[in-house]
Amino acid sequence: MKSLLLIVATCLLVGSCANPVVGPTPGGGYDFLPVRAEKGTLFRYYHAKERSPWSRNWAGSLDLTGVSWNHNRTATLITRRHVVMAGHFIRPKNVPVVFHDRNGRPHERFITGVKNLREVGDIAVAKLHQELPEGVTHYPFARPDEAVPGRRVVVSDQTRTLSVHRISHISGRRVRFSYDPELSEVYRRNLISGDSGNPSFLVRPDGSLALLETHTTGGPGAGPFYGDPEVQAAIRQAIDEIDR
Repeated sequence: MKSLLLIVATCLLVGSCANPVVGPTPGGGYDFLPVRAEKGTLFRYYHAKERSPWSRNWAGSLDLTGVSWNHNRTATLITRRHVVMAGHFIRPKNVPVVFHDRNGRPHERFITGVKNLREVGDIAVAKLHQELPEGVTHYPFARPDEAVPGRRVVVSDQTRTLSVHRISHISGRRVRFSYDPELSEVYRRNLISGDSGNPSFLVRPDGSLALLETHTTGGPGAGPFYGDPEVQAAIRQAIDEIDR
């Protein structure tokens, strides 16, 4: 509490951070939200094939460079050349997959191969025609010990906005979310048709993101749990098969 008061006092003096973000907290928690509720818009303005600057807010401070936002059939990088999508909402091969690095510069790729993993969940794995540069992030999967009920998660959607929900429960290879009653409704998103395949992430204490799921249902959201060993094994096998 004293550190938060010090941050606020400093902001009042310098007049440059009236909406401070609270950083990592002890015990592996992470309070990544500003003191005052603020919509999680990711871009100041967006052009698919032109420079698109990230917002200067709590959402823009998170590294979402590994998510392709130029089409509502979202694709999320899990290696420098492979993405995951919703199995029922796959990006067509003739539609580019565009990522924007932290400087807002676009990087265009195309899908060359896809494998649908219906046996483990609503997941499709795709290979891109060329690797992405290091300035575009690919995401590790969340670990089972991190994905505990009640933990907050960032949830993305087709409007290029982040919301903050929480884990309700994990059942087998599926994770389901609920709204957090302790947070402002500003942070809630009622997921709808077209949001399928958008990713959700855990924010780790160092500020990095771990992929938790990709949406398959509406409301607070639910989808395949990427921390499940069977899901991970199926994805690795799919990558091997696509790469042959």
